[in-house]
Amino acid sequence: MKTILKSLAVGLVGSLVLGTLNSRANLEVSGSVEIHATTEFHALLAPHGAWIEVDSFGRCWQPGNVTVEWRPYCVGHWVWTDCGWYWASDEPWAWACYHYGWWYYHPVHHWVWVPGIEWAPAWVTWRSGGGFVGWAPLPPRGITLSVRISGGVPSPFVFVEAHRFHERLQPASVIVNNTTVINKTTVIKGNLRHDTRTFGDAAPQKVVVNEGLKLADLQEATEKRIPSMKIHEAISQTAFPREARHAPAGTDRLSPEHKVPPGAPPETPEGRPGKRDEVVPAPGQPPGVEPGDKGRRDEPPRGHGKGKGPRSEQF
Repeated sequence: MKTILKSLAVGLVGSLVLGTLNSRANLEVSGSVEIHATTEFHALLAPHGAWIEVDSFGRCWQPGNVTVEWRPYCVGHWVWTDCGWYWASDEPWAWACYHYGWWYYHPVHHWVWVPGIEWAPAWVTWRSGGGFVGWAPLPPRGITLSVRISGGVPSPFVFVEAHRFHERLQPASVIVNNTTVINKTTVIKGNLRHDTRTFGDAAPQKVVVNEGLKLADLQEATEKRIPSMKIHEAISQTAFPREARHAPAGTDRLSPEHKVPPGAPPETPEGRPGKRDEVVPAPGQPPGVEPGDKGRRDEPPRGHGKGKGPRSEQF
């Protein structure tokens, strides 16, 4: 069983990495919020949780008032849009923590969010098979994303039966740490990429697309027509804090009472903590591969929040 679990390590964002874009999506599709530095999140998220220093990732955010079984991307529902699967949630910080940055499970602080500045419909990787669909939040670089259940650290993946995928979900609705389900599923390749899209009468713009499970496959599994909507419509149903709305680029975006607190750690010009954790491979192992694994390290798209664009096998 131990060998089987090790063989389930997830590949790098759904498979091989062949290249990297030189710049992040140059425009956001929301039209409501533009984030140019991670410090802009500090005051906006402070009422909903705590900012803490975590390892070499610097200032990270921990949600408050959540239950023990809470996990990211488990309170809400998936919406199919012209940018792929968008995670819609009524959690008051959903506009930020599901569409920017990384999540990972810390052995002391549990689920923490590492800020990033590039927007996407959802920063997740996917698995499917055996009548199940699963997803996991992408971690910051230096953290190995694996479906293994080891050392008391839960698997980052959650699963639902395919016919329930489009339903509104709660932590009690998803399947976690189930080896039988994990063994039935495989990574969905090619779910994250940059693409150029045209929305309405606007000029073409570069956006991140998260396709995950193909809509046609899901509709076949559920024997139902899954509703879809334009990405702007999906975003309009997400609540944004008043202080973050319609802030023009290059201006002072927060009012005086929402300035970054004194003593906030410096960040790189690209808006990311300067140093990252390094994964030390075992002797004879390539970087990022756990002993016994033949796959590659799963990591968030390169530049996700750093200005160099997502990484997937498309790049």
